[in-house]
Amino acid sequence: MINGYKGRTGIFELLLMTDDLRSLIIRNPKFEDIQNQAIIDGMRTLLADALLKVNSGIITLRELLRVIS
Repeated sequence: MINGYKGRTGIFELLLMTDDLRSLIIRNPKFEDIQNQAIIDGMRTLLADALLKVNSGIITLRELLRVIS
């Protein structure tokens, strides 16, 4: 039996609060508007992070497809 996550690679999405994003949120926007501003401000989506790791050889495309299916 395997316990824990040793040897596993995480796929992450981190949203950092910027002044532009804060100003947008105050106006009660749609989710898509928040997501678009976050990407403009440098956020990498889960899919983008996963594809970067595939392109870097850290994970395989098969592993990615298994996880997202």
